[in-house]
Amino acid sequence: MSGKSRLLSLLGGLLLSEREVRAVRSLTSSFRLIELAPSSSGKSEGRPGDKVQVLLDGQDEVRTYTPIAWSNDGAMALLAFVHGDTPASRWAEAIEAGQRLRFLPPQRSLSMDEGPITLIGDETSLAVAAAYTRSRPGRVRSLIEIEESTDISDVANEIGLNDATIVKRSKNTPRGGALLDVIGDVRGPVGLTGGGELIQRVRTGLRERGVTDIKSKAYWIEGRRGID
Repeated sequence: MSGKSRLLSLLGGLLLSEREVRAVRSLTSSFRLIELAPSSSGKSEGRPGDKVQVLLDGQDEVRTYTPIAWSNDGAMALLAFVHGDTPASRWAEAIEAGQRLRFLPPQRSLSMDEGPITLIGDETSLAVAAAYTRSRPGRVRSLIEIEESTDISDVANEIGLNDATIVKRSKNTPRGGALLDVIGDVRGPVGLTGGGELIQRVRTGLRERGVTDIKSKAYWIEGRRGID
């Protein structure tokens, strides 16, 4: 058990919000959509780009997710990326409707200025791209790099990323390399999320092209778990 998960388990009643899981859907073999019931207040508690830190029951771990949608009554959905034998993947595969989910209330993670923006990332960036796209129709350009083996068939359409540019990366291509070939001109400030290697490579490439208005947030780093 990590130090953070131990603390939250002990102080859960004071620190954690709790919601019922309303539905769980397997969109593909790699992604599960976890829909939570509205908040007790009946009001939205978050903004696009916010994060929630979830206590993974049965795994003694805490993991961070970006809610895809905030409805007026406070209902929200989390997109879980299932890959490999990890605590987060085991939790996502086991969770079912009717269970209770405990998490820290929404906190700021990636805050983007108003107006048109460009969001760039990987499989773990789909949720933040969807959150901003839903809140800013027609003003968000999203580019997502995925591994060739990742099953994403209907996920983008399901979460509202119909217009996102999905780039497949071959096994021998460094992370972020495929994105740099298709980015072209950026639109407004850039939000760069996902793996640390991808962020570093794309940020360097953008700066070489004269792009300076870049915000970045690493969601994972190779060899490390639960970095946020």
